[in-house]
Amino acid sequence: MLTNQTIDPNQDGQPKPFILLRPFITAWQWMVPPTQAHRDRQSKTARWVAIGTLVFSCLGMVLLGFLYARPLHDRYQDWQAEGLYQEAKSLANDGQYPTAFAKIQEAVIKSPDNINALRMNAEFLTMAKRPESLFFLDQLEKRGVTNDSDRQMRVRALVNLQRPKEASELLEKLLTDQKPNQNIMKLAEDVWGKSQKDAMLKKAFKNYSDKHPEDRQHMLRLASVLVKSDKMSEVADGIRQAWIVAKDNDDIGLQAIELLNGMGNLPPEESKRLIERLRGHPKSTGWHLVAALTRQLALEPLRKNALIEEAALTAKSRKREDLVPLVRWLIQPPQNEYYMVLALISEAEAKAYQPLLENYLTALTMLRRHDDLERLVKDPQVNSILSHSVSTFFRAHLAYVLNKSVEETRSALIVAKQAADTEHQSNLLEKIAKYSEDRGHNDIAEDAYRSVALNPQTERVGFQGLLRTTEWNGNTEALIAASSEAVRRWPDDGNYLEHYLYATLLAGRKVELGLSQVEELLQKQPNDQLRRLLVALAYWRLQDFDKAVSLLDGMDLRYLTPGQQAVFAAIARDSRVDNAKSAAHEVVINIDPKARMLPEERSCFTKAMR
Repeated sequence: MLTNQTIDPNQDGQPKPFILLRPFITAWQWMVPPTQAHRDRQSKTARWVAIGTLVFSCLGMVLLGFLYARPLHDRYQDWQAEGLYQEAKSLANDGQYPTAFAKIQEAVIKSPDNINALRMNAEFLTMAKRPESLFFLDQLEKRGVTNDSDRQMRVRALVNLQRPKEASELLEKLLTDQKPNQNIMKLAEDVWGKSQKDAMLKKAFKNYSDKHPEDRQHMLRLASVLVKSDKMSEVADGIRQAWIVAKDNDDIGLQAIELLNGMGNLPPEESKRLIERLRGHPKSTGWHLVAALTRQLALEPLRKNALIEEAALTAKSRKREDLVPLVRWLIQPPQNEYYMVLALISEAEAKAYQPLLENYLTALTMLRRHDDLERLVKDPQVNSILSHSVSTFFRAHLAYVLNKSVEETRSALIVAKQAADTEHQSNLLEKIAKYSEDRGHNDIAEDAYRSVALNPQTERVGFQGLLRTTEWNGNTEALIAASSEAVRRWPDDGNYLEHYLYATLLAGRKVELGLSQVEELLQKQPNDQLRRLLVALAYWRLQDFDKAVSLLDGMDLRYLTPGQQAVFAAIARDSRVDNAKSAAHEVVINIDPKARMLPEERSCFTKAMR
């Protein structure tokens, strides 16, 4: 009777489980009783089976965790690294290179095996000319994912690290194994001298051309190398090949036309033929129309106005984008056709399209039509078209041309520089830097050039401006920092090295090392007046006055700045020879006391005046 009783009376009236699930539910309740009554009737066998199942389940979970926790964690880290890589890529496309570099460094730390992160980090380090770039390229090599671009990047890294022999060997192998392209041509320019580069490229390009005569893009590359040759026969062959490609109405044909246009001294008949192709190619733009106009003016200078009007009509009949190059060409020297710009485009047309508007405002500026300029700069429609950075720059320019106070002009330039920084407008930053420098606001120019130097495409312009402005501002520390970084990036540029050595010796730093470097420079160019002064300055800092003064004998001071002349006078004053002291006096009295000098140069000037 007891065995037939229902253990759980609550089951009565409830629907029974699905028939296929009943065996599993029964087995589960056998091991894990659902009620106290079930538990009282559970056998020892069922209890041991339940305990064993629990123990083995826990051990299995521990084992699975041991086997798969690390791979799952690595996969999660790789997913995070991929997200950081995408962020860095987006930031780099916007020109925010420092932030992008920080992101990709974080990505590499999170997942050292993420290929995209490794490759982008290698690219950034190569651009920065850091030795760590080779380590990350090696990591790509170990993982077997190195591609042709990575091998070209390794050549670039080796060049940056001054390992020319290895770079040359690898590049020669690339020329043999890879299809020649523009990147390899650029690498060849940096690795080899002109004659060696041209010889290697011609050999590689001709070999490839012989094997692939149908490759028109490569035929154009070969032509671009041949037209730069010193041999007239090769130049003629290059022009002939370029004309073969230029007959076609596709993009490659247009590139061939552009190559031919880059040849300045073409015979009149070929110039006329080129003008026809520049005008008649179906994919030609306003830039090609301007190139045709420039060549036609060279052939027919007396028809200048008629040719310009003809070009304007042609441009106006096409897209408005084609009018921009013509307008920009008109306002540039030696054309300076500002009235023609105002005749070609109306104010309404200018206000409807930003590129035209910027050139229109420039024309008004050059014609000193300040009232019209002020009205347009303050026009709400104009402000809606111009970017904030461009608008603030024109406001700064307006403050200058309207003779506002220096403080107001400076404030406007600072706002314009900050806006260009925020919008990552490198070209505008370069313009603001030059504009500020030309008008004597060199501290603003220095900050702007520092921003320009952050962009790899404009870094050289930025560093050149930094050297000028830091010198003008008397900022020796900034001059040393800028010239030191420039030397690291362009170690073969003697101008940067001279600036660095002059600034460090002037500040009395690394004198012994500096002496060996400046003596090596002087050996290369014994007649260079600045380099002689650098060696004299180094000996003077080492208290070897006789040696320093001997180097001043016969020096031509016309090639030295007032500050450098002051250094010359200070060194000569410490001589034991009376003639040298009198020469120092003659030099220093001819230096304008108000001339711009670095603080150390000013100290030399004061010392020489005593």
